[in-house]
Parts: sequence; C-alpha cells; structure tokens
Amino acid sequence: MPRITRARDEEALRPVGQGPVVTVRPPAPSKPREPEPPEPDEPGPAVVPPRWAPLSATAICVLAFADSAYLTYAHFTSASALACSTKGFVDCAAVTTSAYSHPLGVPVVIPGLIWCAVMGVLVSPWVWRPSNHPWWPWVGRLRIAGSVAGIGMVFYLLWAELIKLHHLCEYCTGVHVLTVALFLVIVFGTALSVPAEAEPAGT
Repeated sequence: MPRITRARDEEALRPVGQGPVVTVRPPAPSKPREPEPPEPDEPGPAVVPPRWAPLSATAICVLAFADSAYLTYAHFTSASALACSTKGFVDCAAVTTSAYSHPLGVPVVIPGLIWCAVMGVLVSPWVWRPSNHPWWPWVGRLRIAGSVAGIGMVFYLLWAELIKLHHLCEYCTGVHVLTVALFLVIVFGTALSVPAEAEPAGT
C-alpha cells in the first residue's frame, strides 16, 4: 500500500493547526451538445370565417354554375337557344360564337363551368370550416387563387366584348358580376376570420 503510506507521512509532517489538503481537480471537459433536429412545421391555429361568408359564396357559385350551364347548353346546341337580343349592342350570339370565345381552341364555357363547380366545393361550409390538418392552409390559398383566376378571366372577356367585338352578352355579364361578388366575399371572409378559440358563441 505505498500510496496510503505516503499520504500518512505527508499528514504527519503537516504543521499542527492546518487541515487536510484538498485537491481540486479541474472539471472534465464537457462534450459538445449535438444540434437538435429541427421540428417539423406545424400549421397555424385554425381560423373561423364569418358565418355569412361560406353561405353567401356557396349561393353565388350555384347561380354562376346555373348560368354557365345555360351558356354551355347553348354552345353545344345553337346560339339561338339563348333568350337574348341579336341586334344592337347587346348581342349574345355575336359574343358566344366569336373567336374570342374559343381561346386556344377551347370554348370558355367549359373551363367556366368547371371553375364554378370547383369553387363551389372550396367555399362550401364543409370545406371552409376550421381544421388543424397540414393541408388546411393550402385550401384557403387555393380558394383565393381560384377567385383571382376568375377575375382575370372576367377582364379578358370584358376586353374581348367591349374593345374587340363592341357587343355584350347579358348572360356572360351575369357570370362576370357573380365572379366579382365571389371574389369580394372570399377576400373579406378571409380577412375577417378569427381563431377558433376566439370565436364568440352564437356567431
């Protein structure tokens, strides 16, 4: 036991009144912390739109779909099927049979009818309700993007009717008005949405 004997000898040689020698060892070097993996992006809190927004938007889409279906029927049968004037500034046949009603060879009534159906689903109360699913924010973005696309088509058709053809189709104008109304409802309904926890009771 050489180490114990040496320690006892040092203790015996220490002057009286001094306590035992305390050896302070330097702290062991700490291991560097590994970076924590980034947490997956979580969706923000679900928001609730005003009750009037999905109801009004759904009603607008139903009316727009009915109008577009009527224009589609007239396109595949005869322009005379439209109860509209054929003389003067208001002339549905001149508009619906023009080259501007077939951009890229596709009748505008076909994508218009599909747009009304898709937007009707996106603005329905069952889809426009709060949800914590990861895909839910993309539904809202798609809803806004669809309404903006509709406004873009309205500008194109108004340019064709007023600038190029100098004629107006009253049924097309009806779809235009409904498209603008739907855009406003979606914008204001989205802007006035509140978190689900802050929704006042009975609203």
